[in-house]
Amino acid sequence: MLKVLLVDDEPNIRAGIKMIIPWDELGFEVCGEGENGEDGLKKIFELKPDLVLADVRMPGMTGIQLIEAAKNQGADCRFMIVSGYSDFTYAKEAISLGVEGFILKPIDEDELTENLKTVRDKILADKERTIRENESGEYLREQKLRSILMGESNGENILSGCTSFDIALIEAVHPDYSSGQRNIVNEIKDFLGNTEDCDIVSAHLLTSIAVIFRNKPDGEAADILRRFKQLHGGDVFITMGERTADPSQIRNSYLSAEALMRDRFLYSDCELLTPEMRTDTREEADLDSYADTIYAFIEINDTAKLKKCMDDFCNSLRKCGYSAERCKVACITLVMDINTKMIKNIGEKKTEQIFNCDLLRDKIGSCGGLFDIIELMQQTFTEISNVHFGKTTKSTMERVVRYIQANYNQELRLEMLAGIFGYNSAYLGKVFHQYTGENFNNYLDKIRITEAKRLLSMEEYKVYKVAEMVGYTNINYFHNKFKKYVGVSPLSYKKSCGKGGSESDSESEENDE
Repeated sequence: MLKVLLVDDEPNIRAGIKMIIPWDELGFEVCGEGENGEDGLKKIFELKPDLVLADVRMPGMTGIQLIEAAKNQGADCRFMIVSGYSDFTYAKEAISLGVEGFILKPIDEDELTENLKTVRDKILADKERTIRENESGEYLREQKLRSILMGESNGENILSGCTSFDIALIEAVHPDYSSGQRNIVNEIKDFLGNTEDCDIVSAHLLTSIAVIFRNKPDGEAADILRRFKQLHGGDVFITMGERTADPSQIRNSYLSAEALMRDRFLYSDCELLTPEMRTDTREEADLDSYADTIYAFIEINDTAKLKKCMDDFCNSLRKCGYSAERCKVACITLVMDINTKMIKNIGEKKTEQIFNCDLLRDKIGSCGGLFDIIELMQQTFTEISNVHFGKTTKSTMERVVRYIQANYNQELRLEMLAGIFGYNSAYLGKVFHQYTGENFNNYLDKIRITEAKRLLSMEEYKVYKVAEMVGYTNINYFHNKFKKYVGVSPLSYKKSCGKGGSESDSESEENDE
């Protein structure tokens, strides 16, 4: 509908014009009324009508003066005069101002209707032409900008006079975009609205666009993009290349944003990924060590350190620059290692009751981003830790002892336990001695030797193997410790159990002697 503003100082005249004309049928709607020239001028800029019907003689500002003032101030509308005076002077002035008609009162309904049809067609033709010109201009500009991004042009002509450029790439990840139910180009255009010095270039059909910000203060373009991300959440992923003042470097900035887009899986939680945030060093990380540390925090119910360790694991994957599939394999491997440790320490049946390893593995496989996987694993491990290893009335020392009993076959040092449980090592050693009656090293040796005696009583384990199984990497050191606590050598103890000993065990025994 085209909008019409009626300006006349006589209310009855305004009411009559509204009543006698079938505005809807003609494609018009009366958007407002002006009580005089000054009021009409004000409402022209408030209501932005397509057509103004104004009386000539009104107190204060006449209709002619109204039209002249509106045009001088840049009003974008057409005018018709409705007057009870046929004075040629008025008509001449109206024509000079480009009015669309001069209708005399009393108003002839048919005459006014025909005039309205004529001006309607002109207005619609103007609007259509403007749209075509804008679309044509926008299309040509977009093609020129795309040629810059593709390296086919240096942008010196179209972007001359600009002092800075920020290049961003926005990719839609919600299924509705690829199905055509939503259009990312339209959504970013709606969001940017009247943002000045900003161009949008379609990068890939429906789902990806480039945005070129010109002459923005440092950081403003990033703030605009973050606000867009906050509105659309996980539906879009946004990257930004390096800021540049040289149009010939726009291509390189775009390529930088494009390279970051390929790391979308690794940085799925980022509001806006920039080159400075990327931690990829393409160096292999020691991921195997995380299982021991994470399981330790699960077992002692230190969920804060568990979260930090999972964050470190996530950052290690990012530094490696792994693909989505390789990240998932690394995460599933970690889950399986945790599961194995639980089985070893609390038994397979109990582990199955508290940890559905297969279900977690399937969920990891279906996740769309590394952050989602890490969050899923952390929530699962935290729940297991809280429910099955949670702090009860048992003292911290009881949990330290339980940890030693479960991990005696690993490399254990008092300093390491102090770090895990959040103590000063000297203080932990003192409290541990008070609680157990033993210093840490003696307590650990006794647990290891007790387990060694059990293993030596079995036919299938040789002495050197038993040493490894209980946490001693040096067999001579194991022999000395065993003699200290048992009184005889490991081989002698094995023979006393009726299990004999191998030739290699005898050689080790002789060397020890």
